[in-house]
Amino acid sequence: MKKACVLVAGAWGTALAVVLLDNGYEVMLWDRNPEAVRAINDENRCLKLPGASIPKGLVATNDWRDALSGASLVVSAAPSTAVAEVSAVMALFIPEDALLVSATKGLDPDTLRRPTQVWGEANPALSNRLVALSGPNFAVEIANRLPAATTVASVSPIAAEAAQMAFMVPYFRVYTSEDVAGVELGGALKNIIALACGMVEGMGLGYNAQAAIVSRGIAEITRLGVALGAYPLTFAGLSGVGDLVLTSTGPLSRNRQAGIAVGKGESIRAFLDRTGYTVEGFITVKSAVTLAERLGISMPITETVYRVLYEDMPVRQGLTVIMSREKRSEREF
Repeated sequence: MKKACVLVAGAWGTALAVVLLDNGYEVMLWDRNPEAVRAINDENRCLKLPGASIPKGLVATNDWRDALSGASLVVSAAPSTAVAEVSAVMALFIPEDALLVSATKGLDPDTLRRPTQVWGEANPALSNRLVALSGPNFAVEIANRLPAATTVASVSPIAAEAAQMAFMVPYFRVYTSEDVAGVELGGALKNIIALACGMVEGMGLGYNAQAAIVSRGIAEITRLGVALGAYPLTFAGLSGVGDLVLTSTGPLSRNRQAGIAVGKGESIRAFLDRTGYTVEGFITVKSAVTLAERLGISMPITETVYRVLYEDMPVRQGLTVIMSREKRSEREF
């Protein structure tokens, strides 16, 4: 039996572990939290995935060397803030010829690198074995085996096709791409726009406003993505507009929930303290603003979200700033 190692037993990592288990893999989940490991092994549940029944064949451990040993597939589902630390410790111990699939949706907050770049720099021997996985996927729905689709991208067509085969099951359809930058950036930047959509909803401003945010948001994402080497049409696919629409409108979206709370007057810090959620958009918006300034890219929605979350701009003032911008053509490219 083929072995897969999934790094971090959070909601997303556990959901992907379920897919791999259903596809015939022996799966071992690693997490540093002993309680998370105990919950999976003894109670068949994930601490961060309420409402999902975890198959009994899934095994968790606190020993990352044991988790990696003999694996032909390694999946990194660590939060963006932890990828650098995890890869620094484990990258050189990934078995020779094993495929590494990064499912993290975010950017390294210190270096602004994409997750596959972080892993590749930690172990250059992984360069042709790196794959990015991203798409419109709520973890709990995947774990409950509801139908969904996603994208896997790699500079190596062989690696992309191997990842496609590993994750393709009757309820999870997988498409391949060669645009690693586009797939990763779409998955990271959409969280910022989802925060903005949530703010609009929290203020009770209607569906027209939310549709405008989504439409202009994908334009911002595309502008920055192209400047960073991505293909424009990637952002019209699953990892772009597909993921953006889901995260901006779906009730399970933590970024949307955070935005709604801010739109109603709660501070982002209070929301995080109250829920204990990881809100990737709150982290990524700092990186996006820095990259946009560095590259001379206009991202008014992103800049406004940053000012609301980090500079205490009143959220209604942020709306005024966006709505009063100078006239321009919609045509981008």
